[in-house]
Amino acid sequence: MAGKTSKISPEQQKRAAAEEMWLKYYNKVLFEKGLITERERNLMSNKIDARTAKSLSR
Repeated sequence: MAGKTSKISPEQQKRAAAEEMWLKYYNKVLFEKGLITERERNLMSNKIDARTAKSLSR
């Protein structure tokens, strides 16, 4: 993304970190309660990681 020089503010970084923690927490709880499979948990974890990386790279 040439020409894009926007910085991520500390507030945006904190928000993204908190969001990632909550999503991973709920993903773990769903797996532990048997509501999702290990495969689904792993797929969701990968999606959470990709989403967080995308939001921090803006």
